[in-house]
Amino acid sequence: MKFHITIFSKEGGRMLSRYITLGSFVFLILLVLAGCSGHKTDSPVSDKELSSQENDFRKFKTQDGEIEINIFNNGSFSEATIKQIKEETLSFYNALQKENAPMSSPSIIYLHLYDDKKVSYTNGNTIHLYWVKEGNYPLIHELTHVFFGSTEGHATLEGLAIFMQDFYSDRRVFPNYQGDVHDIMKYLMTQEISIPLETLLSKDKIFTHSNLNKDSYSLRWLGYIESASFSNYLINQYGIGEFLKIYDRPNLTDEIDKIYGKKVEQLEMEWKEFVQKNLTSNEETIRSYDPQIQEIISHLEANKERILKTS
Repeated sequence: MKFHITIFSKEGGRMLSRYITLGSFVFLILLVLAGCSGHKTDSPVSDKELSSQENDFRKFKTQDGEIEINIFNNGSFSEATIKQIKEETLSFYNALQKENAPMSSPSIIYLHLYDDKKVSYTNGNTIHLYWVKEGNYPLIHELTHVFFGSTEGHATLEGLAIFMQDFYSDRRVFPNYQGDVHDIMKYLMTQEISIPLETLLSKDKIFTHSNLNKDSYSLRWLGYIESASFSNYLINQYGIGEFLKIYDRPNLTDEIDKIYGKKVEQLEMEWKEFVQKNLTSNEETIRSYDPQIQEIISHLEANKERILKTS
C-alpha cells in the first residue's frame, strides 16, 4: 500500500486563532483535560432508542457496508454538529479505503460525544470524544486508534494517530495543535530536551494520563511530540507500508531492526539529522504556536534535568 504523501511539514506551520492567558495552575488543569489517550477500561455501551429522523445522523454505515457507527449525543448537540462528525468520520474512512490501508477495524463502532473538557480516549470499539462544543475534538486521532488497533507500542500508536490527525483534519488538538511537529522537535533538540528513542519505545508509562502533575504532564507531552516527529519521519522516508509493519507491536526496538534493517540508534541519528538540517525552527516560530505549547516548553526548559531524569 502507498500513501501519496511527500510533505515533511505544513507550509509555514499553522498559527492558532485562539490565544488565552492562563495561570500555571489553571493551565495545568486545562492541559490535562485537553489530552488524548487510546487506552482506558470502561463498561460496555448499549444502543439507545432513536427516532427515524435522528437515526439518519446517529446510526449509519460506511459506504462499503463494512462498519456500523453509532453516535451517542451526550451533550445535546445540534443535528448540524452530529452531521459534521458523521461526515468527518466517513471522509476519513473513505480516504483510507482509497489508499488500501490494511485496517483491522471492528464491525461496529460506538462514538460518544460529550459537552465536557476532558481527555478523549478509546476503549476497544468505543470512542469517548470531548471538546466537541469547542470544535477542538481529536476525532481523527481516536478513529485511527480504532481503525488500526491500539494495544502495543504507544510510540507508534500515538505517532500514527497524530500523523493522521494533522494530515486529514484542520482541528487544533493536543499535542501540537496543528503546529509542525518537526519544527517543535527541532527547537526542543536545540535546548537539549528529548527522551532517548530506545527509552521512548520501551517505556509506555511515559504516555499515561493518570495522576499527572506538571512535571509528568510535560514529560507526557514531550513523548507525544517526539513519537509524532519520529513516526512522521519514518512514514515519509520509508513509506507507510513499512511503518504499519511495526505499528501496534510489542518489542519495538526488535521490530524496527527486523523491518528496517537498522538499529534504533542508527534510525535515531538519521531522524535527528533530518530534523536539524531540513527545518528552520527558531524561538520566534515556537512563540507563534498555541500558548499551551509555549508554557509546556518553558516548564521543560526550566526543569529539564529533573523531568528528563524521570524518563
